[in-house]
Amino acid sequence: MTAFKYFQENWTPVINKYLEKHLADDIDDQKISQIMSYSVMAGGKRLRPLLYLATLNTLGRKIDDAEIQIACGIELIHTYSLIHDDLPAMDNDDYRRGRLTSHKKWGEAEAILAGDALLPLGIEWISKASNSAEMVTIITKAIGPNGMVGGQYLDIDSTNNTSVANDSKYIDKMEWLKTGCLILASVQMGAVRANATDIEKVKLSDFAKVFGRAYQIYDDLVDVVETSQEAGKATHKDKEEGKNNTLTLLGIDQSRQELKALIKQAKDDLNGLDSDVLGGFLDLYKKVL
Repeated sequence: MTAFKYFQENWTPVINKYLEKHLADDIDDQKISQIMSYSVMAGGKRLRPLLYLATLNTLGRKIDDAEIQIACGIELIHTYSLIHDDLPAMDNDDYRRGRLTSHKKWGEAEAILAGDALLPLGIEWISKASNSAEMVTIITKAIGPNGMVGGQYLDIDSTNNTSVANDSKYIDKMEWLKTGCLILASVQMGAVRANATDIEKVKLSDFAKVFGRAYQIYDDLVDVVETSQEAGKATHKDKEEGKNNTLTLLGIDQSRQELKALIKQAKDDLNGLDSDVLGGFLDLYKKVL
């Protein structure tokens, strides 16, 4: 078993247990608690909280209850973005993580409110556990108008928009903001929390930027190489719905070559660090190559 697999199998159940317990215990209204938990506990790779914890591991910082609460706060924010991304006004998806999307299960108003509730709760958990204005600034910048929400806007604005179909600069920016910013923030918060040196911060940020860019290409490829059952969501729909992304710009073969180049670059960025666990995250991409 690789160091990454061992790390993943050790900490994923801890993350899941914390999320399940505190979404049940910390929310007064049991119905909204149930709606929020439905999407959070649907599974998923827990990629972003594991990236945060793996960054701590790389820098030799002990993982305690506070670090788990911060990691889970990141997951709440990510799940909020998925619930809203699935809404009829956005991507209008019926399935996510192998089960009905929140609005299909509970209704559109309930799904919007569940996402609205997860976002501030995630920030609250990060703030309480870290007591750090710097950590809160990193996460809020990453998910705001110059981050994830800005990327989602560009995605909506570019759908069925032929004027940007061949605009690689636009597509790179859209995909970076939409997906990469939260991945970068997960690693940057780990670096801050573990008091990384300036050199370590640069190496980790470079790795996270490349990993985040690669993740969007991977996700685009999942849409065409996996079945809906394998992906846990509808596939083969980006082109049909007029989405513009790296895959529609470059095609499958060139997208794979781009992904391979990014994987190599990400490995190089980790040189000089204890990277057995962080480097293992790149194995995720093998199934679409």
